[in-house]
Amino acid sequence: MESKINIRRITHLLKYELVLSKQPLLIGILGVVAFILAISAMASSVEPKGLVRVSTMESIYPLLFGLGGAVVTSFSFHRISTKGGALNYLSLPASREEKFLVIFLSTVLIYPLGVTLVFVIGQFIAKLGWTVTGGEFQMYNPFLITDTNLIKNVTLGYFTMHSFYFLGSILFKKYSFLKSTVAFFVLAFVFWLVVAIGLVALVGAAADQNMFTFEFNDQMIQERLGYVVQVVVVSFILGLWGLSFLKFKKKEV
Repeated sequence: MESKINIRRITHLLKYELVLSKQPLLIGILGVVAFILAISAMASSVEPKGLVRVSTMESIYPLLFGLGGAVVTSFSFHRISTKGGALNYLSLPASREEKFLVIFLSTVLIYPLGVTLVFVIGQFIAKLGWTVTGGEFQMYNPFLITDTNLIKNVTLGYFTMHSFYFLGSILFKKYSFLKSTVAFFVLAFVFWLVVAIGLVALVGAAADQNMFTFEFNDQMIQERLGYVVQVVVVSFILGLWGLSFLKFKKKEV
C-alpha cells in the first residue's frame, strides 16, 4: 500500500505552488522593499536628518511578520473556495495529507522565514542607498535574536494567529481575512475575560486563607497560571490545526 506522505510528491506540490504564486510573490517582495524604503525616507527626514535608527526598523518588522502573515494565511485555501478551483486542485495526483501539509508549511514556516529574509535584504538595499547619499542606516536583524523567552512568545503568538486564520480560510469562502479577524478579537476578549475572572478568584481565595502571605501566594498563583495558560494556548493551536485538517479532508469537489 502506497504511503499517503511522499517527499517527491510534496516537492512537486511545493514547486506547483511556487509557479502559481510567482507573480504575487514578486509583487509582495517589491512591496516589502518599497515599504522599508518609504518608512526609512520618512524617518530620515526628521532630526537628526539622514539617520534611520534601528528602533524604526524594529517597529515595522512585527507588521510585516504578524499582519502580513495573517493576510497570507487567510488565503491558504482560496483555490478550493469554488467548485472549479476545488476540482482543479483536489484532483492533482497527491493525497489530501500531502496537499494539506504543503499549504500548512507554506504559511506556518516558509512565509515567516521568507519575509524575514526579504526584510533583511530590503534593509541592506536601503543601507547601500543611505551610505551613497551620506546618511546612516542602522539595520535590525531578527535572525540574531537570542532571547529564548522572546522567541518562545513570538512563536506562540504567530502560531495562535496562524491557527485562527488558517481555519478561517477554509471555513469562510468570502472575506476570510475580515471574518477571521472579527472572530479572533471576539474570542480573544472572551478568553481574556475568563482568565481575568479566574485570576481574581484565585487571588481572593489565597488572601482569605492567609492575609500575611498574600504576596507570596499571589506570585505562586501567577507562575502556575502562566504554565496553565501556555498549555491551554498550545492545546488550542493544535486543536484548530487539527480541525482545519478534518475540514480539508472532507472538502468535496
